[in-house]
Amino acid sequence: MSKILDATCNASGMVSSEGIEVPAASVLSEGNQASSGLLFLDGETARYLTTNATDIKTTIEKTVAALDDLSSVLNTIATTLTSIGAGMTGPTTAPPGTLVTDVATIVSKALEITATKVELETLKDALK
Repeated sequence: MSKILDATCNASGMVSSEGIEVPAASVLSEGNQASSGLLFLDGETARYLTTNATDIKTTIEKTVAALDDLSSVLNTIATTLTSIGAGMTGPTTAPPGTLVTDVATIVSKALEITATKVELETLKDALK
């Protein structure tokens, strides 16, 4: 007779349910990291499947936001370069007054994108 139980998997891939370790359980998801999920028991066969996908959802949301920010930053760069070009053909060759702020925004967004990249790489490594 088959049973389905709530279970957890620790960082080393050990599955447990109701406080009892199930060393013979096959982890069906790609990740062998701490998670909560379901343990499927069918005779001598035990299989674990994670039900915790919030890490992936959050990372995807951050990636989407970072891409939106990147698009905005690219527009800022284009606008700034246009302003610099326009300013250099006029009576003054000084850069626009917003140049420092625009560059700071670009650097800040680049750091956010790098941090999200690290999170994606960590998540990818956990799925091996």
